[in-house]
Amino acid sequence: MKPLLLGIDGLSYSSFMKCNPRYLLALFSSTFRGVVVNRSPQHPASSWMSILQMQDVRGNEFYKSLEETPLLIKETNAVAINLPITNPTYGEVNLPYGDGLSAKDEINKVVEAVLEELEDRPVIASITALDRLLHVNKENKCEIYKELDDAVKKLVNKADDFIVFSPYGEPKSSSFCDHEDYGVYLSTVPRPNEHDVVKLPEIGMLFKRIVK
Repeated sequence: MKPLLLGIDGLSYSSFMKCNPRYLLALFSSTFRGVVVNRSPQHPASSWMSILQMQDVRGNEFYKSLEETPLLIKETNAVAINLPITNPTYGEVNLPYGDGLSAKDEINKVVEAVLEELEDRPVIASITALDRLLHVNKENKCEIYKELDDAVKKLVNKADDFIVFSPYGEPKSSSFCDHEDYGVYLSTVPRPNEHDVVKLPEIGMLFKRIVK
C-alpha cells in the first residue's frame, strides 16, 4: 500500500477552465471529488495544522518550531515533505516560503522526495508554488499549472491511494491569509458526506483511515 496525501496550496477550480490542466481534469472526471471549505483567515500554517492535528487550529503566522510531531504524522508513521507550517517548510524537504524560489525548482525537489519515500511508507507532502508566487504576480499562473499537472501525474501514478487537495483556493491579495474560501478535493476515497463540503480536519481523518 502506498498512500499519498498531497496538498497543492492555492489550487483552484476557478482556474481549471482557463489553464486547462489536463491530468487534473481527468482526475476530476474519474475519481471522487469535492470542494474543501476554509474561510478567512487562511494562513498556510494554521490550515495545515488543522489537517495534521485533525481539529480546527487558528493562527496567522508560521510556527517558529514544533514541540511535538503533529498527530497525523505520528499516528500514520508518514514522512512529511515540504509542509508550510514553519518557514522554511517542515519535513524531509525544507524550502523558504517566499517568492524567491521558482515553481520548477520546488516541484522537482518535492516530486523527487515523494517518489523516493512512497515506496516504503505513507507520505504527506505539499507543493506551495501557486500560493507563494500568485500572492505576488499572477501572470505566469498557467505555466505553474502545467508544471503542477505533470507533477501530479507522476505522483498519483505511483500511489495506490491518494488525496490531492488544496486547503484553500487562489490567493486574492498579497496577504498570506487572503484566499478564495474553496479548495479542491480529488481522491480514491469519497468525502465524508456526499452532499457537503470537505472540512480541513476531515482530510486528516480520511488519510488516517486510508493508512490504517
